Amino acid sequence: SSFETDFPFAPYRNQNQGRAAQLINGTILKPGETFSLNKTVGERTVANGFTVGTVINGGVFREELGGGVSQVATTAYNAGFFGGMVDVEHHPHAFYISRYPVGREATVYWGSLDLQFKNPTKYGVLIRAWVMPGTPSSAGQMHVELWSTKVWDIKAGLSAKRNFRSPGTQYDATAQCVPQEPVGGFDIDVYRYFYRPGSSVRVRTETKTANYQAADHVICGKKPS
Repeated sequence: SSFETDFPFAPYRNQNQGRAAQLINGTILKPGETFSLNKTVGERTVANGFTVGTVINGGVFREELGGGVSQVATTAYNAGFFGGMVDVEHHPHAFYISRYPVGREATVYWGSLDLQFKNPTKYGVLIRAWVMPGTPSSAGQMHVELWSTKVWDIKAGLSAKRNFRSPGTQYDATAQCVPQEPVGGFDIDVYRYFYRPGSSVRVRTETKTANYQAADHVICGKKPS
């Protein structure tokens, strides 16, 4: 299986995603083994090759080491999804980010949130990962591929959105503030359909639910009196 996602140009994205991809690339999952992004990539520190970028923390954007690595997680998650890997652990972002497939994305945070999937087949799986860096005039691309003996054809489906939630407004006068446009929240089900290669007969269906909170409109500065 393979998957790619686009990302807007930012030097920190090129560096952090490129470094995470470098650390993931070449990973081999033996039958029954579980891939852990946090274990494979390690802590996002300067010594490990990462720089400061934008992350979601507490429902708002913040500047922290390793910003952008969740795009690597999202791309790897989708490669695992379409490769028939077992979803051991994944966490959708707190709120929906429109450049990602709705419901099929994953965030990571060192020490608390990981991406893990298990190889359920009797064949080894090779993970390839690389970045095509963005430039001021072009978006970057994150790529993840899984190479092995094909066991499943996978298709994806979605339910209708439901339980809509409206954003509010908050003011932030701290130096860590990152302005943020409001985003509505909702729930949605993601379906994964399994077929034997070349067959039109569905063998089974898996359902996962993504719950997106509303993202407030964040205004940097003191609240007007």
